[in-house]
Amino acid sequence: MQILAVLLVCLAAVNAYVVPAPYLVRTPAHDSAIIKSDRLGGNFAWSTVEGHAYAAVTPVVQRVLTPVGVSHHAIPAPYYGYPYGLTQFVAPAQVDAKAGQAVYVA
Repeated sequence: MQILAVLLVCLAAVNAYVVPAPYLVRTPAHDSAIIKSDRLGGNFAWSTVEGHAYAAVTPVVQRVLTPVGVSHHAIPAPYYGYPYGLTQFVAPAQVDAKAGQAVYVA
């Protein structure tokens, strides 16, 4: 029974892998042509030989990630006070200093 399960899993894996086949496309940029003019009797005769160019294209199969635009709306968090439970704050002392004087803090 286990052998049958392993074979079925292998068969499913083999069938899942698909190889893209190359195909031919026309490439007019690489065409060639020969134009020949002759004079037969009193008439002009023109002949053309055209060579159409084809190229083999093998498709590249890969996953393409598409960027998705996401907008965020920030909601300000409520402020409930100092997070460590301190309820008293020490205010800085007022210092009278004039420009150019050194300020000493005891």
